[in-house]
Amino acid sequence: MTSTPSSTHFLTIKNTFISTKNHIHTSLNTPLHAPNSPIWTASEIAESVHGKLLKWGPPGTICTDTRALQPNTNQWFFAITGQHFDAHDFISPQLYGKGCVGVIGNRVCEGWDNGFVQVEGNGNVNTVDSLINMASYARNKRFNGVLVGVTGSVGKSTTKSMIALALESLGVNVFKSYGNWNNRVGVALSLIGMDRNVDIAVLEMGMSGKGEILELARMVRPEIRVVLNVGASHLENLGSLEEVAMAKSEIFREAKLGDICVFNADDPLVSTLPVPHGVRKVFFGRRMGCDVRLVAAETADGGLGVRVVLEKEKEMVKFVIPSPGLHLALDACAAAAVATLFGLSLAQVGKSFSKFVPVHMRSELQVARNGIKIVNDAYNANPLSTRAAIDLLQSIACDGNRVAILGDMLELGSIEIESHEKILSHCCDSNIDLVGLAGNRFLIAAKNMNLNRVKNIVHANDAKILAQKIVKRLKFNDVVLVKGSRAMQMEKVVDAIKAMSIHIPP
Repeated sequence: MTSTPSSTHFLTIKNTFISTKNHIHTSLNTPLHAPNSPIWTASEIAESVHGKLLKWGPPGTICTDTRALQPNTNQWFFAITGQHFDAHDFISPQLYGKGCVGVIGNRVCEGWDNGFVQVEGNGNVNTVDSLINMASYARNKRFNGVLVGVTGSVGKSTTKSMIALALESLGVNVFKSYGNWNNRVGVALSLIGMDRNVDIAVLEMGMSGKGEILELARMVRPEIRVVLNVGASHLENLGSLEEVAMAKSEIFREAKLGDICVFNADDPLVSTLPVPHGVRKVFFGRRMGCDVRLVAAETADGGLGVRVVLEKEKEMVKFVIPSPGLHLALDACAAAAVATLFGLSLAQVGKSFSKFVPVHMRSELQVARNGIKIVNDAYNANPLSTRAAIDLLQSIACDGNRVAILGDMLELGSIEIESHEKILSHCCDSNIDLVGLAGNRFLIAAKNMNLNRVKNIVHANDAKILAQKIVKRLKFNDVVLVKGSRAMQMEKVVDAIKAMSIHIPP
């Protein structure tokens, strides 16, 4: 399974990076604060959106949220239109004092005196399409580095962060997309918001249906294309795991000679995905013959870390990721497969991963003032990631109760109840002491399994009500997992646990 040597095209790019010196990396962690966002001139804006410069405005950064505008700064407000909202409604002269020097969109309010670029077309044009045009312009005319695109059913944000962390050790300017900005708007804003001197950008790419990854790949045009795994997510739109795999494979479809496609060798739905002729393949995973192989993974530090052994050719490295969850080992393997393409040794990669800090609300260990340990994994959920989270909970040393607080897993289509039943069975098999459930899907599953009246299972319709119930059952030395699909807003449970007042014995 070992791949062929890299192409001359990519070696040239790689060598350029290895010799780059004196670059400063800036970490961008939140969409509301991007201090190094690039400056766009009014003429560049008009050209990029195929629009008309109707009113001149000074150069500035791009903003899509009036709440993020900052006084005494030059910002152009891009008015996004969607199915259920229209940001043009927020345009008023009051924006002048908030740093808005211009508007990009269909229209402005009466009496608007600052800059205005009217997007292509007449009438109420969908400005998201214009945002995509601007992102493509940024990628094609303002970015000269190497772009890494990462997709998969689980682990995208963590793997993206690990890749960026390792590449920082090259001494080059690395950009990673904010949070999980992985849909068409988020990816577009990531491209638009990259500084001109970025050398390597790492973007995650998500989807809920066919054609979405292909659109993102055409916008991003990554030189390195990664598929992490295929799991039971988005089945409501796609119907089967095979269809999910084909949707993910869209990232490979238009790869060109010199690009590199990175596969999970352990996932048969990934390892067999087709790529264009002549494109190099790189494999990661536990199987023999992988370009980067996960030799071993075990819990460390009482379950609060993961000891990992990776191998590449004749080099082997051991390190500890200071975060709970054995699933992080395969994410690290995937990230290492990418990072070593840029000339990093496994030893350098392992040193970087030993400093890894979890992405917010993704297996993030938090210790509340009341003594309760919380594994905040509340950002999203599907059967694969939820099962892994329960295993994580079981692996953490605990002097009190292990508590799993789970919100419904959405977009599972015809297998949704079956999937929730399997998760409840896994909780029972894992001897979880207390289970909290939020949502109708878990309620139906519990009733089907005659668990709805079991004393150690607490149920509520939503996260807010569940939080009120569950906090009455917690003690200072408990370890609590909180996980659920994004729409379930399980962070409300996390906040309620943190706010609890519990007497901690001396």
